[in-house]
Amino acid sequence: MKLALCLYKYFPYGGLQRDFLRILNECQQRDHEVHVYTSEWQGDKPHGVSLNVLPASRIGGNHVRDRRFFNQMQKATAPQRFDAIVGFNKMPGLDVYYGADFCYLGRTAPQYGPLYRLTPRYHHLYTYEKAVFSRDSETQILSLSQREKTVYQQYYGTQEERFHLLPPTLDLDRRPVAHRESVRHKIRDTLGVSPSDALLLFVGSGFKTKGLDRALIALAHLPESLTRTTRLVVIGQDQASPYLRLAQKLGVAEQVQFVGGRTDIPELLAAGDLLVHPAYMENTGTILLEAIAAGLPVLATDVCGYAGHIAIADAGKVLPSPFDQDQLDFELASALLTEDRQRWSQNGLTYGAQTSLYQMPKSAADAIETIVGQKALSRQTPARPSTSPWVFLRKDLESLGQFEDIMSLGGEVYREAPGRRTVRFERNNQRYFLKTHTGVGWQEIIKNLSYLRLPVIGAMNEWHGAHHLQRLGIDTLSIAGYGTASGSPARRQSFIITDEITDAQSLEEFCSPWKSRPLKDSSEIRFKRWLITQLATIARRLHQSGANHRDFYLVHFLLQPGYENEKIIPQSSRLAVIDLHRMQLRGSTPRRWRIKDVAGLHYSSMDLKLTDRDRLRFMKIYSSAPLRDILANEQDFWQGVDRRAQRLYQAEKRRSPQRRPVPAQSMPIAKASVERVRGT
Repeated sequence: MKLALCLYKYFPYGGLQRDFLRILNECQQRDHEVHVYTSEWQGDKPHGVSLNVLPASRIGGNHVRDRRFFNQMQKATAPQRFDAIVGFNKMPGLDVYYGADFCYLGRTAPQYGPLYRLTPRYHHLYTYEKAVFSRDSETQILSLSQREKTVYQQYYGTQEERFHLLPPTLDLDRRPVAHRESVRHKIRDTLGVSPSDALLLFVGSGFKTKGLDRALIALAHLPESLTRTTRLVVIGQDQASPYLRLAQKLGVAEQVQFVGGRTDIPELLAAGDLLVHPAYMENTGTILLEAIAAGLPVLATDVCGYAGHIAIADAGKVLPSPFDQDQLDFELASALLTEDRQRWSQNGLTYGAQTSLYQMPKSAADAIETIVGQKALSRQTPARPSTSPWVFLRKDLESLGQFEDIMSLGGEVYREAPGRRTVRFERNNQRYFLKTHTGVGWQEIIKNLSYLRLPVIGAMNEWHGAHHLQRLGIDTLSIAGYGTASGSPARRQSFIITDEITDAQSLEEFCSPWKSRPLKDSSEIRFKRWLITQLATIARRLHQSGANHRDFYLVHFLLQPGYENEKIIPQSSRLAVIDLHRMQLRGSTPRRWRIKDVAGLHYSSMDLKLTDRDRLRFMKIYSSAPLRDILANEQDFWQGVDRRAQRLYQAEKRRSPQRRPVPAQSMPIAKASVERVRGT
């Protein structure tokens, strides 16, 4: 085969670049003719390869230089008649894309405001990503992460058959060193680290996305006794100056050492006591696997595609999303003090001995050969036009048919409103809910916009909301199908299918008996406290992640209660968030929307005879702070919650004057409340 391997920039220290070189070498060993196209090459040049360096002008930002390189590369490859053009960065016209990057549209773009989408940078990155992942693209994708694959499918509807999932990628050159103890002493001596000091390692080029700022803050927040005896060595090719300034500002500059890009990673891993990798975004995180295999415990965020290996191997700690700096601070201090590090290290060495962890280049070359073999046939099949409806169906529902068949599917009607219908149907002894949207009309759209609200014009909010909650670890709807058709926003058709949550009732219905009788049984009181903890935790994690529900009432929580010896218990109970059709996702949740959500919970629980202690419990967990700090520093927020809830309560009382005879309860925001709950 004659292959073109394309990469914006090669340098020997990047994870993507190392994967590129390993796949290149594997293709060469199979006697394929390999041509490389890049704008810059640092390090030794590969033998037997046609290396084409197409330097791009340094004028303009990265996206401008990347576009100029692509234009040159396109002209250079056009006359060559390659069997396949394999890209290691997203760009149009690829036959194969090696998917080492995270989804830009799903991960990065939501962090910025709506005006960001008007910038040339956004247009370039989105256009090039769409060229690879859109449903009318023919590019085949070598996927490294099941987690990130679902994000691409969430935003682009990429067909399942275009993904080729590769195994974890460990380099044989990064295998654990022999004589680990002697290497450990030698490297620590070279770095000037005392044998009694704790050595933290941060490894990776791309300090911003890999969370170096978070690691520095956590180092500064260690107890003073630990800070004095802890060193952080930063390894990677990136600009160190902003982080040196941050270290100086935090007062830990003497504990931090930048050593640049290094090739002796196995030796450095042997010298460390803990790898710290609190990444903001990371498709895979190969260094996590390398550290585990080297017997180095790992502390990482769950956004890393390979974070699951830490849990499987029991070789460290994984921080859940949304990220919480206080939790990183706590887990770092705990990891430095715990005796579990020895067990984590041994578990990692055992896990890293699996030969299956080193097969990625062979699997990638196999996939490329298969794709090239099918290329002629696939090109004879016309691509699905971009105007056709986007339909996703789980395997158990593939027999439902086309978009039009699903939109007209019958069943037990649960809810019907203008432009929206919800039915329950059954297939193969399983029950599902189908919610269809047929358009809200221009009048409804204009009305919402006049109130500065984004109108809900289809099932997409629920589709994105369910994926978002699932990645946060919040129980919610399980999606079995989704579809949307193009067209006018006022008449756009879409649907979403979810599994029925069986043997469940709304939390409003479950808690309704509390209105007429106080809870006295100890198991019921414990369960009530568990529910309050769950609601506060869900609200906190939702808002920390940049999301808000907009209909955050007890009726939109489904409870599957669990029992033991006829007593309700939390251990086997499940609480799920539903009705996500108005959910909003942003880079951060505005204060007014946080108030609206929390006020919804407060309002819908006003008649449940909750105590001040119950509400203070909620406040403490939601704010993740001591009660004294909350009552001293967050009075405005909780007063805002109370005011909004009281307005909702009074409005309902006016609509149904006989429904709520008891006075509404307020949030306990007075300082005197602290005295009544001292000790909680």
